[in-house]
Amino acid sequence: MKRSILFALLFLILLTGCNQQPQITEQQAINIIEQLHTNSFGNAEVLSIDYNWGRYEVEWENADDCQWGIDHVDGEDGSVTMKQASIANRSTLVFV
Repeated sequence: MKRSILFALLFLILLTGCNQQPQITEQQAINIIEQLHTNSFGNAEVLSIDYNWGRYEVEWENADDCQWGIDHVDGEDGSVTMKQASIANRSTLVFV
């Protein structure tokens, strides 16, 4: 009985610790991605954004420059990691 209660308590602590509120807001994550992928050829537009496990997954597109991708934005410090990108009408995919 004590083991079950201890296990449930540890599980609850782990679960709540992994779902902390991010320091970076959704709008800040959008701004980071738009600034990162906007260039002299065109403006980047965020197509979708989702927050899970401490990071935002942001799908973006720069239609004028024929670029598209999915980046991860860290919810704590705003650092960006590329997950997937394509150049020239989505014909070339790079998975990282």
